[in-house]
Formats: sequence, C-alpha cells, structure tokens
Amino acid sequence: MNKNETNQWIANYRTDQPHFGLERMAELLDLRGNPHLKLKVIHIGGTNGKGSTIAFLKNLLEKMGLRVGVFSSPYLIHYTDQIVINGESIPEARLESLMADYRSLLEGEHAQALQGTTEFEIITAITYDYFASEQVDVAIMEVGMGGLLDSTNVCQPILTGITTIGLDHVALLGDSLEAIAEQKAGIIKQGVPLVTGNIVPEALAVIDQIAEEKQAARIVYGRDYQVSHHESIITGEVFDYSSSVRQGCFQTGLLGLHQIENAGMAVALLDSYCKETGQKLPDNALVAQALEETRWPGRLEVVSRDPLMILDGAHNPHAIKALVATLQERFADYHKEILFTCIKTKALEDMLDLLETLPDTELTLTHFEDSRATDEKILKELADSRNLNYQDWQEFLDQKLSENEEKKTVRIVTGSLYFLSQVRAYLMERKN
Repeated sequence: MNKNETNQWIANYRTDQPHFGLERMAELLDLRGNPHLKLKVIHIGGTNGKGSTIAFLKNLLEKMGLRVGVFSSPYLIHYTDQIVINGESIPEARLESLMADYRSLLEGEHAQALQGTTEFEIITAITYDYFASEQVDVAIMEVGMGGLLDSTNVCQPILTGITTIGLDHVALLGDSLEAIAEQKAGIIKQGVPLVTGNIVPEALAVIDQIAEEKQAARIVYGRDYQVSHHESIITGEVFDYSSSVRQGCFQTGLLGLHQIENAGMAVALLDSYCKETGQKLPDNALVAQALEETRWPGRLEVVSRDPLMILDGAHNPHAIKALVATLQERFADYHKEILFTCIKTKALEDMLDLLETLPDTELTLTHFEDSRATDEKILKELADSRNLNYQDWQEFLDQKLSENEEKKTVRIVTGSLYFLSQVRAYLMERKN
C-alpha cells in the first residue's frame, strides 16, 4: 500500500462512537504473537494532564539513556506522531508495511471474529507491534478514552498512572466523578504500583478502593510526593518537589500552574520505575535538565510573540478551568481574544460558562471540518444567544496576526485538539 491507500483504508474504520471492549484487541494481537506482552509498559490514564505528564516522563527516561516508545493521541501535526521512539516518529514506510499486515488480517479468514474493529484499535495494535519489534526499553502508553475498556488496556504494565479526574465524555463514561474514576481505575492491575496526580477526594476514594482490592501499591500526590509553586517565569514554572527519596527545586519547560503537578507526577513515576526495575535513581541535575527541556505542542504553546498568540488544547471543563487560572495569573493585565470550538461529545455550554468568567475578554466561536466537530448551526446559534462573535477560523488567524494592537493583547486558540492540529498546520504553512 502507498501512503494514500493506507490513509483511505484505515479511515474506513473510523467511528464517532468507540466500540468499547477488549475482545477484538486480544484476538488481533494474538494473531500477531502478542507483542504487547513482550514490553515493559508504563500505562497512563486520566482526564487531563496525560500528554504533558508523558512528555516530562519521556524526557526523564531518555536522559537516563533508555530507548523509550511513546503512544499518544490525537496527533497534532502528522499521523505518524502518535507512535514515537526517542523523539522519532514511526517511518511512513514502516507504518504502511504494518498496516498492510493488519489489513490482511482484518480482510482475510479472521474477518468475522474481528468485525467492529476501530481505527484506534488498529493503531494501538500497530504501536505494540512496532515497539516490540524495535525492542524499546520501556513503552509509555496513553489511554485513549476511559481506561477499563480502552484498547490500550490489554497490556500487562510494570507501572500505572492516573493524572486527574474530571467530567469528560459523560455520555460514554458516566455523569459523575465517581463513575468516571471507576472507568479510569480499570487500568490498575494486580500488584502493579499506581502513581496518582492531584485528584479530587471523591474520585480518589474510588481509585484507592480498586487499588486496594488489587493490592497495588499507591504513590499519592500530596501524601507520598508534594509540589509547591515558587514563581512563573517567561519559559515555565519554578517549583519545589519532595518525596521520601527526592527533594529539589525544578523548572518546567511548559507554561501553566497545572504543569508543576504534571512534572511532579512524572518525577514520582520516574522514581517508581527505577525502584521497580532496580535502577539507580538519577540525580537532580538530570531531572532538572529533562524537565526544563520538555516541550509539548498545543499546550499553552506560544506560536507568535508579536502579536502574542497561544495554542492550548483545553478540550473539557477541567482543562478550561486550568487555562482560565493560568490566563488570570499570567495575563491579568492583558486584553484577551479567545477563539474556541469543540467536538460533539463535549460539555460545550459548561466550557463557555467558564471562558465567560474571564474579565476583559472577547470570545469568538468557530467551526472546523471534521466528522467529530460540533455542528456549525449549533455554534452559530450559541454565539447569537450568548452575544458572542462567530468567525471562520482562518479569517480570525489572518486578521489577528496582521492587525496592529491598540492595547496589550493575548490571542488564545483553544478547544479540540483535532481543531488545533488543523490550526497548527495552517500557521506553519502561512509562516513558510
């Protein structure tokens, strides 16, 4: 298959609604010799913070000289960026070759048993296959949605992590924090240590109970490791970290108060990984360098300094709260112009309520071309009923990047990560 055939073929398996269940994944991977069971996996779930925590952790492990595979979704630039080893995305030719292998399984004699397989399941299986064949030292796997029935959850990890719990995908995962926590806690395995981030008490209680039943040792934020904010600087956040095995002052390479929690959790995961694998703990100088050098596209990413424009994939109420807190802390005296859109499964009105709490802010809604995107008609009606602006996103970007500012202004493009991938590609093309 060439690249176009590959993309067209896998697009046939795309679905708006996930077909939850692990039977197809188990069957698919069994036909490939169970590559997922040949890997040392760190499995990371949670509502928000997964991507940033993984970015910090990846850097920390790579600095130790390890070969680190990372699976994360959705991608922001290229399809291949979901599957990465030490910063290098899977080569196009290799992805095409693996897709051809899976196509022969899905369309051959096993087609009946594999009916209902989704694009996400195929790309997850390919990831396990690729990492096993490349003999990575450790594979960091990001949960797609939920945890219990997510296609990544066929692995037998050496370590698991749950970052945060917030209301997201409520139609699929449950409409309470406790129900969502139960789904996320589905990645906890018998006797496998669990690191948790800053999780609200009612959700943490559910996770703790499941971890106890599975005799999984818990490394808990605020109890077993602590972080405290020092100051915000131009390039990141300075914070203190302390646990029974490490104390130090570090700086993140990512902006936002919530990033100190993500960085702190990554350090706790690193130290737990070393304990589990019998490796010497890296010193604070290595940790400091890794955290400071961490970059993660689309997370409070400054894409233009003059005029100032930031991209942030705040795609649910929990993430919007973090964005609002950061804007109030870092850009209190700026006029804010926000461009926002989201996909159909999201709590659109709740997110708009939060964004509208920001003072001195002009909020503009938009629509983007994707089968998952919220209908344009709904967005226009909401803009009208809430007295907000509505504008084509390309027009917005072209206008805001070329107009002269009368006062100190920051532009923020936020919402769906699928939307941000289109925005980022457009901005790169515009720049070139």
